[in-house]
Amino acid sequence: MPRLSGVVVVVTGASSGLGWHLALGAARRGARVVAVARRLERLEALEAAIGAAGCPAPLVVQADIGDLAQVESLGRRVEEECGGAQVLINNAGRGAHGRLEDLPAGVVDRVLATNLGGALHCTRVFLPQLKRHRPGHLVFVSSVLGELPAAEHAVYCATKFALNGLAESLDCELQGSGVGVTLVEPGLVDTEFALVSGRPPGRFSRLPASGADQVAERILRAVEGGRFRLIPDRLAWVGIAFRRHFPRSARLFFRAAFRRLLRESQLKVR
Repeated sequence: MPRLSGVVVVVTGASSGLGWHLALGAARRGARVVAVARRLERLEALEAAIGAAGCPAPLVVQADIGDLAQVESLGRRVEEECGGAQVLINNAGRGAHGRLEDLPAGVVDRVLATNLGGALHCTRVFLPQLKRHRPGHLVFVSSVLGELPAAEHAVYCATKFALNGLAESLDCELQGSGVGVTLVEPGLVDTEFALVSGRPPGRFSRLPASGADQVAERILRAVEGGRFRLIPDRLAWVGIAFRRHFPRSARLFFRAAFRRLLRESQLKVR
């Protein structure tokens, strides 16, 4: 993928955190950004921030990507107002903390609809545009938990494992089509995501968190460089490599780590 100047870049989940910085970073590179999220007031704030940076005005669209009809409407609007997308960044995501049997069905459905269903909907709708405006590029923002187990995050992990499979399959399927794929597996990123997903404060406080602006910059460089897999921080890379090469030892390690986390949480409650 060449430089993003003049390229139409669609960013889902653009209202905060990593998505906000991806949209702002792409705009600073001269891209025409289409910022998509459910929270209109946050999108309007992003629009103002992009304008204040002297960048091309974005197209902001309030939409729930878990709803296919809304995604199809989004695709038509991008076609009509921007001439079609050249880069799609599937970034939107939801979390759900808790044991599987304790999670309300509605919560499970929403996580599945956004994290996996949303990525599938957006990819299917925008892929014809990306092929037509080649070189095009697909980005899937997964997680280190797309390769590592995490107790009390089973639904979130399941969607990220699936997202990894989707990205790797499409990387094979799209060979020769002019559309590249980048799979991103971040570790902890300093955003509001943990709070919104209900994760207990301090659950991973001993682990280093990367700044969202730094991770976004690395993702955009990976897209411009045509890189397939990006693991932005070293600790995530070590964890993934450990599990790949020593799966049995890794399973025992993660079980023990969870037991320790659980004991520490119970002590803090007391």
